[in-house]
Amino acid sequence: MARMVDLIRDGSAPPSVMRRAAQGVLSLPAGEAIEILVVLAGHHELGTEAEQTLVNWNEGSLIEVASDPHTPPDVLRYMLKLHGQRPAVVEALCDNPALELEELKAAASHAGDEVLRAMLRSERVRGASWLLELIRANPAAAPAIQRLEQWLATAQNKEAETAATNFLMQHAEEVAWQDPQPFELASGMEGEDDPLEKLLRRARRGDTERDDTEAAEPEEIEQLSLLQKIGRMRVGERIKLAMRGSREERMVLIRDRSKLVALAVLESPKVNDAEMETFAAMKNIQESVLRAISTKRNYIKNYGVLRSLASNPKTPLDVVLPLLAHLLAKDQRALAMNKNVNETVRKMALKMFRTKTEKRD
Repeated sequence: MARMVDLIRDGSAPPSVMRRAAQGVLSLPAGEAIEILVVLAGHHELGTEAEQTLVNWNEGSLIEVASDPHTPPDVLRYMLKLHGQRPAVVEALCDNPALELEELKAAASHAGDEVLRAMLRSERVRGASWLLELIRANPAAAPAIQRLEQWLATAQNKEAETAATNFLMQHAEEVAWQDPQPFELASGMEGEDDPLEKLLRRARRGDTERDDTEAAEPEEIEQLSLLQKIGRMRVGERIKLAMRGSREERMVLIRDRSKLVALAVLESPKVNDAEMETFAAMKNIQESVLRAISTKRNYIKNYGVLRSLASNPKTPLDVVLPLLAHLLAKDQRALAMNKNVNETVRKMALKMFRTKTEKRD
């Protein structure tokens, strides 16, 4: 026998039954009654009444349905939209594996203090670093910022461990073949000074003195120590460090001549938008790394990353050209005047700039 919600969905239920369903007076389990109200919320005549019934629904039943992993995802999404200001309902939704965490983006960015606290009581939320990043950027999260930072670090470390394990398994044969390969820096643009290369040579000699016999600065000693540490690692160990390590370690490893290590940096869950923008602008990393950045949709949507890639003279031509159309007119103009980039890029940027400005006129 068909469920009432199916009869209402396909329009075969009598109008009187649909009216009573919109009023919430049918004798049905809470899950089916709420699912019917969500369906009727889109009805041209009964939509307003059905939504109002759902707004006034008993919170206990809402929590029960929001917690049930068998509740259809479209119902959970509608409940989040309609009851996104009710902390207890939001907490139940956060814990329900049937609701994709992606659906919580808006709440993470815009919810008030009480709802954010409810979200942070969910282990699913505390285990998703990208979601914690959104919450951290929400001004309402200020009272919980210290604990939030701790949860974020824990989530990132767990994600980094998983990412490292998966990466090593996926590239097991390549890692085995390359593992003894020593740490070397990818070369920069011809004719440009490379301070890191000089430090690496000194690290190998064990120097802590400047070439001019003056004592090294504390930051320089720290970087020398880091280079010595990395220099002792095999490829597999450097991949793990690329995933789990600090920003300073990633800034060195992104330049690793081993393509595997450099690409592992991009897969680290600890990399943020600002770092990716820095990587995209670097002229002393491998072209394959710049190409890989262009394929990462979550980062290429960041205008700073897109602009840096397009302006980088080391970015492969076939990567740059499709990006030009997405630049603002002022950046197209700047690129057309940039003598460091490929002539084809300059000409294409100028053509697009003229087309864009002529349309405005």
